[in-house]
Amino acid sequence: MVQVAIIGGGLGGLVLALNLHKRNISTAIYESRSEDDIHGGSIALAPNALRILDRIGAYEALRVRGFIYERIYFANGSGQEMGYVFHGSSELYNFPALRIKRSILREELVRIVKREGVPIYWNKKCVRIVSETAATTTQTNGSATAEFSDGEKVEADFVIGADGIHSRIRSFIAPDVGDPTFTGLTGITGTIHADELGDLQEKARLHVPCMLFGANGSIGILPSSFDGKEIEWFANLETEDRSREEWTKFGNDGQWMKDLILQRFLYGDKIDHSPEMVKQLMLKTRPEVLTNWPFYTLPHVERWTSPHKRVILIGDAAHAIPPTGGQGAAMAFEDADTLSYVLARAYSPDFNQATDLSDLITKWEHHRQDRVGKITVFTSQSGRMRRPSTYVYEQVAKEWIIWAALKIRGPQAGGEWIFSYNPEDVLAAISS
Repeated sequence: MVQVAIIGGGLGGLVLALNLHKRNISTAIYESRSEDDIHGGSIALAPNALRILDRIGAYEALRVRGFIYERIYFANGSGQEMGYVFHGSSELYNFPALRIKRSILREELVRIVKREGVPIYWNKKCVRIVSETAATTTQTNGSATAEFSDGEKVEADFVIGADGIHSRIRSFIAPDVGDPTFTGLTGITGTIHADELGDLQEKARLHVPCMLFGANGSIGILPSSFDGKEIEWFANLETEDRSREEWTKFGNDGQWMKDLILQRFLYGDKIDHSPEMVKQLMLKTRPEVLTNWPFYTLPHVERWTSPHKRVILIGDAAHAIPPTGGQGAAMAFEDADTLSYVLARAYSPDFNQATDLSDLITKWEHHRQDRVGKITVFTSQSGRMRRPSTYVYEQVAKEWIIWAALKIRGPQAGGEWIFSYNPEDVLAAISS
């Protein structure tokens, strides 16, 4: 019997497995999808995410396969720059920011997991938690048992739900939490090679990476390859909610997405007079390379742990955060790393799981909930800035607020508390 069974082989589950392995805690990963079932475009990783990837030995291989940057520039819909903020800084935070394809990141984490000999079982769908038992004075450890769609049951000291926003594990801990809620925003992403733009970037006088906040919504332009030649752009736009089947149909119809983007940003009633570079990004991108990511969030999940603390949620299973703040993956990584410290403490020879486990896990839970709560507020504020402006005065006010905030707060924009976080801080929290 393994000490920790991780349900979900996404980014958070893989990072947790490697951190537990590093601390000599036996673990196994159970993933419902096949190994080659990879979705999603690119992801922006801030210093607090890269710090954790560096500790598990993944950063050096990743940094040469993605785009390293520190500043992201803000402009209005017409391309007039208002300033910039640091999304990373080797000088300030010891790490820059990294834009990289999700497939590359997952591929590298899986490679390390296999190299380290951590078992990972594909096409293994967990359907429910069967039971959990508490530790007693006569039995060193309690346990939890997970059941899979093929009928197999797996018992472990701890079962960790890293199975995403539609988590099956969450229903055991918080059965009354409602379904994920659509935020009203979706993100459509396209990719184009820099050569196809010629000298348009220079003529536009736009620094890249950049975000344009226009009347029609926001547009981001960020390279995703190490040499900066592969340029990704994404547009955030308001739309109605759809069923999962309808979203799949929408995401598979590149021409539909392209027509929607062109109508919204280039041919609609509200014209931002976008720079020619932005227009050509949209016009020249082939429909078949477009992808879509609707932004959902979870109702508040009050408890991330089961009554006996044998079943624990991390990442999107506990707190699905929209990507508008660039911190979704980082929060899952932080959950994973901090939890590994806590479980290492639980397995130390001088620790009594029968009497002290509940207090230990609860302190971790409160530590993480406090931080994630603040990140959620930050993300919501970022999301509001990305929405379209109904009236001219709203757009003027939005631009003024962004400009004033950049002038008053400076390029660090008060982000030190986000980017400087150290997972070892949890040790003070669990010792109090």
